[in-house]
Amino acid sequence: MNKIKQWFYMIRLVFVEHLAYIEAQWFDIVGTIVSVFLYYAIWQIIFKKYDSISGYTLNQMTSYIILSRVLSSQFSDGINETLAQWIYSGQIGTELTRPVSIFTILWTRRIGEFIFFAVFKAMPTLFIAFFVLGGTLPFNITYTFLFVISILISIGIMFMIELLFGMLCCYTLTHYALSFTKTSIMEFLSGGIIPLFLLPGFLEKILNMLPFAGMVYIPINLYLGKISCFEGMKFIFIEIIWIIIFALINSMLFRHVIKKVVVQGG
Repeated sequence: MNKIKQWFYMIRLVFVEHLAYIEAQWFDIVGTIVSVFLYYAIWQIIFKKYDSISGYTLNQMTSYIILSRVLSSQFSDGINETLAQWIYSGQIGTELTRPVSIFTILWTRRIGEFIFFAVFKAMPTLFIAFFVLGGTLPFNITYTFLFVISILISIGIMFMIELLFGMLCCYTLTHYALSFTKTSIMEFLSGGIIPLFLLPGFLEKILNMLPFAGMVYIPINLYLGKISCFEGMKFIFIEIIWIIIFALINSMLFRHVIKKVVVQGG
C-alpha cells in the first residue's frame, strides 16, 4: 500500500509540473492538430488517383494519419531530458541517495507523462480530428482490446529507449543532439511519418520486428484490423521481448555510467 501511495504522489507531481505550464500544452495541441491536417491534405491529393493504396481506403488512411500523428507527438518529450538535466546539473547525485530507486522515480514520471498526454493532449486532439476529418471506428472489440494492450506495452518500450538516450548524455556535452536523434529515429521507424507499408516488403518485415513499430504502426494496424489476432499477439510478444532486451542493456550501461558520475563528482 505504501508503494502504491509513493507511485501515486510521484505521478501526481508530474501533473502539477505540467499544469504549471498549461499554456504551452495548448500550443502543443494546436501544433499536433495542424500536423494532422497537413498530412491529411497531402494524402487527399494522393488518393485522388487511387481508390485504395496497399489495401488502405481514404477513410482508413485518415484514421492512420490522426492516430499516428497523435501517438508520435509524444516522442519529442520523455524522461531522457529529465535524466540529462539531472546529470548536467549534478542533481543525479541527490536522486541516487533517495530511498526510492532512480528507475522507479523515472518510471513513475513516464507513466505520469503518458497519462497527462492521454488526458490533456491525445483525447482533445483525437476528438477534434475525428469530428472534422472523419475516419473509421475500431475494427471490433477484440482488435480494440489488442490495440489498447499494444499501446500500454509501448509505454515500456518508450521508457527503455528514453532511459538509454538519457544515460548516453553522460558522454556528451549537451542532450539536444541526442534528443533530436531519438525523436527522428522513433518517428520514422515507428511509421509515424511514413506508413511502413509504403516501404519495400522485406524492409517492412524487418521494421515490424524492431521495437519502434510497436509504438505506432502495429497498434494502428490492430485498430484498423489490418493484421490477424494471432499476428497481433505475436507482435505484442515481440514488444515484451524488446523491453527485456533494453532492460538488460540499460542495466549494464547504468553500471558504467554510475562509475563515470562518481568519478566526475556528479
